Amino acid sequence: MSAPSITTAPSGRAVEPVKRNRRRWRLLIAALAASAIAIALFIALGSEDPPVLENGGFETGDLTGWTVESFGAGDWFVYQDGTTPPDPSTTDPDPAFNVPDPPEGQYAAVTDMDFKGVHFLYRDIEVTGPWVLHATVFYENHGKDILDPLNFGTFIGEVWSGGGYSNQQFRIDLIHPEAVIHSLEADDVLATVFWTRAGDAPALGPTPVTMDLSPWEGQTVRLRATQIDNAGPLRAGIDDVRLEHRSD
Repeated sequence: MSAPSITTAPSGRAVEPVKRNRRRWRLLIAALAASAIAIALFIALGSEDPPVLENGGFETGDLTGWTVESFGAGDWFVYQDGTTPPDPSTTDPDPAFNVPDPPEGQYAAVTDMDFKGVHFLYRDIEVTGPWVLHATVFYENHGKDILDPLNFGTFIGEVWSGGGYSNQQFRIDLIHPEAVIHSLEADDVLATVFWTRAGDAPALGPTPVTMDLSPWEGQTVRLRATQIDNAGPLRAGIDDVRLEHRSD
């Protein structure tokens, strides 16, 4: 019986499959390492998508997701048409309701009144990442000049007194969530996002405002919009409240 024949491949060709396999393994290991680094950076940089603030643009047509506390006359409302009062029974016809149309979408929130009052609109925000708060604000003041005393009047239970001085202002603050809603104490007010100041123009068209929330990452803050008037109508509005990633 003859011995089986053996065919020898040209020099070097017999080891090529081994070399190709080794290259594939090296590429796979490199790809896995790159993926691991990307995931680590994703976590370290807080790249989680910012949470959506329920009804931040008031597009439900109401104040779902927000809380309102009002003292005196007037209130916060959601409106659609800048020349149509949202509640004709709670508006001063002189001067008539006339504010900018909603800056974003179909609806925005605004104060309206037929006498003096103070109106709070607020919600809590859990700061789970390096978020930046965005909003659009505007106002129309038909009373005396804008004034900015560090005071919202006197509160005794459900009874509010505007004080014996003119107080026409609109401000948006971040406050401690356990503070009383009308507090302006330094320990309760974490930051001020927007504040009309004495000497400001009597009207402000839709204007973007921002606040970096990263100093309170891991905490809950309360976003409070406050409008007070005791010298004539001051119609103040807010819209398009949302969170975005901080850009470093």
